[in-house]
Amino acid sequence: MKQSWIIPMLKFGTLALLAHVAAGMAADTPPTVKVGVYARHIASKIVYNYRVINKFPQTIDAITVGRDSRNDDDPNNDIWELAELPSDWHSKLGIPAASSNSPTGWKVSLSVPESGDTHAILWEVINDRSPPLLGGQTLTKMSISVDKPDSNYLTGHAMIHFTNRLPATITVPIEQLDATPPTLELTMNPSTILSTDDRLVPVNAIFTVKEDDYDRLPEIKLESITANEQLEPDDIRDASFGIDDRYIKLRAHNNGWTDRTYTVIYSATDASGNQTLASATVTVLHDQGSGMNP
Repeated sequence: MKQSWIIPMLKFGTLALLAHVAAGMAADTPPTVKVGVYARHIASKIVYNYRVINKFPQTIDAITVGRDSRNDDDPNNDIWELAELPSDWHSKLGIPAASSNSPTGWKVSLSVPESGDTHAILWEVINDRSPPLLGGQTLTKMSISVDKPDSNYLTGHAMIHFTNRLPATITVPIEQLDATPPTLELTMNPSTILSTDDRLVPVNAIFTVKEDDYDRLPEIKLESITANEQLEPDDIRDASFGIDDRYIKLRAHNNGWTDRTYTVIYSATDASGNQTLASATVTVLHDQGSGMNP
């Protein structure tokens, strides 16, 4: 009869011990601040959007994107990571409103070291009446527009400043929120050509791009055009590689008794650097009625 109570008591004791250990582990988990970013193509600009999650019990009143303090007490060791200036930035007027966005009660400015060609972007509360970022809260609506992509806006660090905490700052890595490449489908029109007089035939690339959760206008580029047989220098004309060129000319020619197949490859790259490739073919049909090949 005593043994029937021993096993349940052992199970209860084990569960209690595991719960105690789990609680201890949870208590030992250090508080963190997470800074995430995603990018968008808007018109001819790249817009970097930031989100800050404060898991510290202390209040945050400033965030500097693109500054790595190395979490030491020596500001001379800090690394300023951003190279590309905000769009239409002016040395006296600062960052224009059209090139940035800030949460209510916050302002944005360029943070520049005493020397060097790099900088950082600082968001901070406007005054004591502005709403800071409290523990357990998330801050959004922080964005900056640049004319050219700068990967450091995506892969750099963020220095976090607390109102009442020692040390007053910590540095955390910036996390990319967009890791999914665009979806690209490609067709060529026409997709088949009759080999009759070796003429150059205009061909149009037609795309279907699936809407991305973050960037709905990925950058399209013509990457390459190859064939299943040797090509002459003028078999491919009006093709500009490395840009969004959707209109090319291909020679309607065969080197032998088989069809010639051109393979055309385009890329789609979103503003966060995720890329996908898509290919389509244009077939030059061998003219069966032309008799023997010379």
